[in-house]
Amino acid sequence: MKRIIKDYFTFSKKERRAVIILLLLMAVFIAAPHFYSPRFTPPVVNKALTDYLSRSNALVNQGDSAVEENPAAFYSPATTGNASKHETFAFDPNSATENDWKRLGIEDRTIRTIINYRNKGGKFRTAEGLRKIWGMQKEDADRLIPFVQIEQPDLKTDYRTNYQQPVTRNKINTVDINTATVEEWKALPGIGEVIANRIIKFREKIGGFTSIEQVHKTYGISDSVFQKIKAFLTISQSKSSGLDLNQASVADLQMMPGISEAVAKAIVIYRQQYGPYKSVIDLKKIVFINDTRYQKIASNLRVE
Repeated sequence: MKRIIKDYFTFSKKERRAVIILLLLMAVFIAAPHFYSPRFTPPVVNKALTDYLSRSNALVNQGDSAVEENPAAFYSPATTGNASKHETFAFDPNSATENDWKRLGIEDRTIRTIINYRNKGGKFRTAEGLRKIWGMQKEDADRLIPFVQIEQPDLKTDYRTNYQQPVTRNKINTVDINTATVEEWKALPGIGEVIANRIIKFREKIGGFTSIEQVHKTYGISDSVFQKIKAFLTISQSKSSGLDLNQASVADLQMMPGISEAVAKAIVIYRQQYGPYKSVIDLKKIVFINDTRYQKIASNLRVE
């Protein structure tokens, strides 16, 4: 037992020195406040700030109506360190002169920026627009915004400069697809000179349009363009309307409504084997052209 106590509670020479030093340091820190007391200088009282706080508290006690009647009370020049260098008064940033900006305490370079902005057509539409001016300090903007009074234009007396004339559009006339000229086609939306010439050549090739939908088969007319012009198209039957059976190719016949590629090929093969058609009714001699199909395609065909 004595050996255990000796092992745990016996200190070496170095350990004893460390304990003594630690105790001395603790004693110094405990006694120091009794021998040294720091001297504090009283704070500087800002009389302007004290007056501002007094006015603010008075206005708050009076209610929100007092603030609305006198918003400048919360932004008194006394709250800034430059109270003696500037004034505060109601102003319109769109018409304030250079001298007015100086009186408001704005730096010369910021004033030049504002003048240049207005000379280039810039206009302040809200008081917050002051914050967007390059060089405008946040403190200055906060101080001036409550005093901004932007004059609104009188619509009754200034209607000439504020009213925007409606865009006038040329009236589009209807077009007869069987008689229209290049210029009439060009007057339609999305139709240029190239497409207009193609429509006329196609019309001449098939002997005249038999339906408005045939115009859509002209090469180069997209679905969107056709939908735009469709409402302006009318049709009148030409004297020799329809496609000539004895001159039409397979491709020409396919462009006609109701004629598929197989029917077109059959019509051409029949003509090659038995000679020119004598009348449109000869189409019934082709096996798979029944009465129903014949009624659909006969009106678009002719024989000369």
